[in-house]
Amino acid sequence: MTSTSLKTESPGERADPKRFLWAMAVVLYLWSFTVASHAYAIDLLAELTAGYDSNPALSDPADGSGFFVYALGAEHYFTLSNDLSLDVSVGGRYQDYWSVGDNYRLDADTALSYVMAEGRFIPSLVGEVAAYRDRLIPADERNEGMVGINADWILSNRLTLGLEQSFRWLNYLNWAKPFSGKGQGRNPNSEGEAEKNGAHTSEALRNLYRVQGTQPTGRGNGTLNKLYPPRNNFLMTTGANLHVFMTSTLTGRLYAAYGDLNASLDMESFREIQAGAAISWIPADQWLTVFELTGFRTYYDSVEEHTMRIRRTNYSWSAGMQVSRFWGDLELFGQLGWKSGQAPLDYESYTQTVVQCGLSYSY
Repeated sequence: MTSTSLKTESPGERADPKRFLWAMAVVLYLWSFTVASHAYAIDLLAELTAGYDSNPALSDPADGSGFFVYALGAEHYFTLSNDLSLDVSVGGRYQDYWSVGDNYRLDADTALSYVMAEGRFIPSLVGEVAAYRDRLIPADERNEGMVGINADWILSNRLTLGLEQSFRWLNYLNWAKPFSGKGQGRNPNSEGEAEKNGAHTSEALRNLYRVQGTQPTGRGNGTLNKLYPPRNNFLMTTGANLHVFMTSTLTGRLYAAYGDLNASLDMESFREIQAGAAISWIPADQWLTVFELTGFRTYYDSVEEHTMRIRRTNYSWSAGMQVSRFWGDLELFGQLGWKSGQAPLDYESYTQTVVQCGLSYSY
């Protein structure tokens, strides 16, 4: 296997993210012919979405913006034997905000699955590599790698249990203050006009900090207002979900997960519990409606006792629904989502409403 490392770019070197999607479109187009020459099972996906996000940064005060989303993806299923299969996919998603900084994500995923117990138990070895870039919140820019094990266990005709155990490496690229990521209680615009416009702390300035051993500070608690070097974090997630097939048109899902983040900046480490439920309903032929509720409890166990401005235990809730209408390979959908959270910094909690509609074409 050949690996490619991604380096941090200075503002003058940053490529236009839209070029990545055009490049990916060409790669997926050529790849489809290469794979098709060996097998016929290939799925290509293209999506165009428009909408409005009341709070893209999950901060307080909020700064809303309309947006477009452009997404491309491809997936291929290799049958290696009667019981062994390999699923490989690549994708890219570019979110073009109209009045704040854009973001994009590129990823590649794989799953090696083995069928056991006459098809009733299917464990999978899974992996992912990804790159995320964000002009609104540079503190969130990162490369990711994940390995894990998933399993689907068919308990009965109406019940299927899914299990997950994953380990994710999060390699952040930029210097940042603590709790500066999305939904972490820091208004991204408070870092200055340079970051507001998508620019990063200059490489020369970072080098100066390294040589002199100094950090710029703002008002208030010095620990919270220092810039720290890019983080290397590790997230372990253990989860389970139960699919309930109630009728031919109604399906439910209950899920729960436990996450443990080991952050290189200790105060950002946390333990988290997630629980949620979803219902999928087919009200008529070619229609699909999905409702979902999720709640998180996050405990920052390494926050220093004297850092009184940090709330150790935080909660967030989200609710959403999607309505889809299908015409063959074409899907027209509308989504409504709401999220509310108590951020780590006591004086910064947030709410967000996202309304969007779009077209998805797969073939």
